[in-house]
Amino acid sequence: MVNKRLRVGVVFGTRPEAIKLAPVISELNSRPEQFQPFLISTAQHRSMLDQVMNVFGIAPHVDLDLMQTNQTLSSLTCRVLQAMDSVLLENPLDALVVQGDTTTAFAAALAAFYRRVLVAHVEAGLRSRDIANPFPEEVNRRLAGVVTALHFAPTPLARENLLAEGIAADQIVTTGNTVVDAVKMLVDMQMADQPLPASVPDDGSRILLITSHRRESWGTELENICDAIREIVTSFSDVRAIYPVHMNPNVRGTVMTRLGNLDRVHLIEPVDYFGFLSLLRRSYLVLTDSGGVQEEAPTFGKPVLVLRKVTERPEASMMGLARIVGTTREAIVREASDILSSTVVYRTMSEGVNPYGDGRAASRIVESLWRWMNRVTPVLDLSQQFDSGVKEQIATVAL
Repeated sequence: MVNKRLRVGVVFGTRPEAIKLAPVISELNSRPEQFQPFLISTAQHRSMLDQVMNVFGIAPHVDLDLMQTNQTLSSLTCRVLQAMDSVLLENPLDALVVQGDTTTAFAAALAAFYRRVLVAHVEAGLRSRDIANPFPEEVNRRLAGVVTALHFAPTPLARENLLAEGIAADQIVTTGNTVVDAVKMLVDMQMADQPLPASVPDDGSRILLITSHRRESWGTELENICDAIREIVTSFSDVRAIYPVHMNPNVRGTVMTRLGNLDRVHLIEPVDYFGFLSLLRRSYLVLTDSGGVQEEAPTFGKPVLVLRKVTERPEASMMGLARIVGTTREAIVREASDILSSTVVYRTMSEGVNPYGDGRAASRIVESLWRWMNRVTPVLDLSQQFDSGVKEQIATVAL
């Protein structure tokens, strides 16, 4: 067994990456006799990233500050790859931890591969099977997986995806998703207890929380989503819609034109993560095209309508906690009305077990990393890995 402390790099560039890696960093720091964490920020999302780092007490050893105004995917990929190559040359690592499906994750993993540094991929194995949805995340995640040595699959389904692609079983650990760990940490820190925005009356109305900004939805699809929101609020007098509107003009122009100045539709400025979690806790039903929100909502027992044609996170829909409805007005209105009209339907969708995690993902990841680097087998016994109970829950819902 290796007796030295392992120097493990952890790289992140976006707010979701920092949130999901914060529990892993905390766990690494709790084992100083085994690990020497080395934190690298690409600052792919500068302003949104900094606040999260401050709350979790994360201070990167290297801040590459790569964000540029109007940056393209190609230019960002090149900058991350070149900058990470320099970092890895100057700072030898035993392993590099990347998370998810961002440009930072893919390019950093490739840089590590070129430098023959072991890559450990957190949130590995999610697949939509459509390289255009989500774009470019589906491809980023797949390509990162090609150069990964140790795959941390958040769910049994993600593990099956990796096995189907030829990844050896002893290179995969089913951990649960670290976002559940992070949300529980923030709730304990009372960071998700903010009141409703000042413009929203706290009158007991049922809150319809909407997030929709993906580039696949720009144009006609987003117009359909807005028209559906208008119809839902008009049909249910006890419903208020809260929509934090993304700053991208492709989103803002459509949303403001379609939904501006409507009674009980509150178009608010983008909120920070803690404000969003507070809204999520207060919501009744969530409409989203976000991948992360699909994982966070079940943590609070909130039914979800997924405003996408496909999702790389199908577990909630398989368990009856979410519905994949696409972006047609008719489908969104029909499914939302079904949930809003029936307490039985609502209870069924809000009381299931979270299929994405149990709050112990980070400890499984760090223990597995230690065992892998010390050539201890199995990396983590199957009985210790996360089991979402998806198959059992599906059988129950089907009865």
